[in-house]
Amino acid sequence: MKKVKNSTDIHQKQGLELSKKLYRSTTEHAKRLDDARSCARNISDLFTPNLQVQRRKFCEYCERLIFSDPVLYGKKGEELLWRKGYYDVVSTAKKLKKKDYTPDEICNLQTHINAGIGFYHHMISKLQGEFNLNLNYVVDFSVGANPVKNDVRTECLEWASLSVHQCLIYLGDLSRYKLEVNPKSESTLAFRYYLQAISFKSDHGMPHNQMGTLAMNQNKFLDAVYHYMRCLACTVSFEGTVNNLHSLFDKNSKYLEQLPLEPNSDCISQSDKNDHLKRFIARFLLLIDIWYFNKKVTKVYSLCHQTYKDLEECLSMLKTSSCESPTESESVDTDSGGEHLNSDMIFKVTVICLLCISKLQKSNHHQASTAVAFTLAIYSQLVQNVSNHIQESVLNYPLPEVEVKIEQTNGIVKDLLKKSQRKRNASKLRRRKALSVESESDASEGENDVDSDVSSDDSFVSDSENVLAESSDEETDAKKSDENDKESVENEEKVDVIKKIKRMDVNDMLEIITEEGSLQAIKIINDWLMQDTEIIKSCGTSTRSLLRQITNMLNLININVKSSKLSGIKLNVNDAIKNEEKIPLSEDVVLKGIDILGKAHKNVDWNYLHKHGMNTKEESVTRIVKFMAFGRFLTAIEETGIGFDEHQNVFVCKTEENDEVKTSTAAVEDLEMQEAESASVINDKESDSKGQLMKMKHMGQLWLASEVRALENRVRGKASLSPYLVLDADALIKYTFMVKQLVHSRKFIVLIPSAVVSALDDLKREQSEARDAIRWLESQFHRGNRFFRAQRPQERASIPFIKYPKKKDKEMCTYIQIIECCYFLAEQQKGAANLITLLIGNQNVLTNGENKEFSYVGLAQSAGVSIESITQFYGKWKKSYKTRR
Repeated sequence: MKKVKNSTDIHQKQGLELSKKLYRSTTEHAKRLDDARSCARNISDLFTPNLQVQRRKFCEYCERLIFSDPVLYGKKGEELLWRKGYYDVVSTAKKLKKKDYTPDEICNLQTHINAGIGFYHHMISKLQGEFNLNLNYVVDFSVGANPVKNDVRTECLEWASLSVHQCLIYLGDLSRYKLEVNPKSESTLAFRYYLQAISFKSDHGMPHNQMGTLAMNQNKFLDAVYHYMRCLACTVSFEGTVNNLHSLFDKNSKYLEQLPLEPNSDCISQSDKNDHLKRFIARFLLLIDIWYFNKKVTKVYSLCHQTYKDLEECLSMLKTSSCESPTESESVDTDSGGEHLNSDMIFKVTVICLLCISKLQKSNHHQASTAVAFTLAIYSQLVQNVSNHIQESVLNYPLPEVEVKIEQTNGIVKDLLKKSQRKRNASKLRRRKALSVESESDASEGENDVDSDVSSDDSFVSDSENVLAESSDEETDAKKSDENDKESVENEEKVDVIKKIKRMDVNDMLEIITEEGSLQAIKIINDWLMQDTEIIKSCGTSTRSLLRQITNMLNLININVKSSKLSGIKLNVNDAIKNEEKIPLSEDVVLKGIDILGKAHKNVDWNYLHKHGMNTKEESVTRIVKFMAFGRFLTAIEETGIGFDEHQNVFVCKTEENDEVKTSTAAVEDLEMQEAESASVINDKESDSKGQLMKMKHMGQLWLASEVRALENRVRGKASLSPYLVLDADALIKYTFMVKQLVHSRKFIVLIPSAVVSALDDLKREQSEARDAIRWLESQFHRGNRFFRAQRPQERASIPFIKYPKKKDKEMCTYIQIIECCYFLAEQQKGAANLITLLIGNQNVLTNGENKEFSYVGLAQSAGVSIESITQFYGKWKKSYKTRR
């Protein structure tokens, strides 16, 4: 009896035979194309009419083969189609190119590439229709709707999804080739396709490898290293990326050797400023090369310190830019000599550090602690830099003359604390219900736990704590009296800044915060720290300066985003507070799939931005909410000593007498001990557990030593400089640029006596410089700069035991009044040496000029006031300023 064959089996067998025939025909066409290509002697031979017809037929055969049996021949057909149909033509044209492409050759190549772009657009459209793929929010070009198959096999769906991803990579490659043929083409088109491929399949690293190749000449290899490391961090990485990264690091080492040494002169030219950025990136990439590939190099800690100082110099020249997506600045422009450090570069530096730490921690390497400490040092500088920018913008903000009614505080942190409290209560309640099945006594204990947990939130608020913690130790002075004076000024200034923020228009304050592009990099490190609480705890026990910096920054950006006066915002802030873990920011989208941030991205709704959209102001508001959530997280860690004062609506940080940084000797000894232990770890096969213990013990020491060295430089540089500076009229008229730099440095309290204002008023008719000085003084006084003010009416006192001359000319009266003002200030701080310096713009005053009976220098010395030429003082300050850097 004959077996009856199923009709389905017959169709499958026929389909398989058809696929085999198509595959044979396709391979035969591929051989003919190879033969014709090998016979080409110039580029025009690649584009003969006959050869173009053959390529078109070949592409049609490949397409039929791919869709006839996707599981068996889909991958093979894709590779044949790409290599023989498009890639080989472009690569052969590169080999046949003599010097430059001729217009005809450019035309032929562009036509070929555009045909490929059109074909792969068609392929994506067909894949979507054939296999019912949902490509919404994946591609940004329109795709046609084809008949949908309802009975698609799982294997086919997996292949189709990967095929769309591969088509997007091919589109990026073709756009890159187009840019090589014609550099005037759209430079961001290739990045666009690669980014879509990354968004679709974030666990595949091939697009990052291609972007690294495209960004080879951008930002002194920084962008290329960033993309290569992102590729290697993906689950499915590209094998050739390791060699690409090695080659890039070798080029960087040679580039670093060619860079000029740091200039020793006080005058820094524009080229020297550009060299600071080049040195920073080159040294930073050398550090990453050492850590990432586990290279044994001596004096790593010295290299860390040099890189840290280079970053400090670059940040001092950083210009604020609005918080935009880290990928929006992607381009393929070649290096230019006039670049400055920008927020996109800072973001990439931060991500590279985290990727390096992730690799070191996975291998349990002993250098992980050093990389963590270096990353914390970068974090500290970024936090301080942002705080300084915001503080300066607030101080220079002109308030309206009419008193503004201050709205109620926003209560964001209070809402977040309640949210976390409800979560803890809910978890306690679930646990209590589960335990109640076993025992009623266990349930009562659960209730007690809930009560104790609720009361613990209130324990963070303490009346004994400072309302505003110090942001850094930067204002420490060599002499104790000067230190106390400047510290009080610092604290008063911070209180004034917070009060002024509450009086400012919330839209203006939001704009100031939005301009700080470095907040994106800071936010990424916040997410990392929230996953590794041991690092935060170590900061709380070893050095608290970083925690004080964080506290100060949080207070500066804690604005009333729930205000009804906020314009241009459609975002529901209350919903954003409730769902802050689900809402992604642009920096989160860019780093989707990175394992070191896996916990932070665990609850993120990646389609949120596509569904709801978000403008720049709304994203800034959401970022503020996330920063406040980070502040709430810090309050839950007892070791940080950070709490939240609901009455003042500020974060507070406990300050202790013994929480200052260690001495330089102790720090150096710690580093030497760390280096010795590191050597032993390398030689010890059983060092895995020791490495983990050593990580928590030493992770902050590198950063600590850098802070100590910077602090010593600051103290040495400022020991001979007074905190109070008093100016005369000549200094303001002749050396205005020096005065402006002293004021803008925010290292001194510059005071203008009333007698000087009167002298300028007398000179304004004769000298235009006097009129300019008056206008500048008026603008500064109107802004209310804390470090630059006029003499108050009561700030004047006669100098005792001094006999004034009976006949006094106008100049003598002016200088006597100036010195009396200085004497009043000196009397307020009795026992403080070198507190006030009178800066003179006329050298004759120091030599007493024509007046032989009365000495201005003697009068100043008897009043306890230093008197000095502004040019000499400016030179000393610039020298100390350079030493400090």
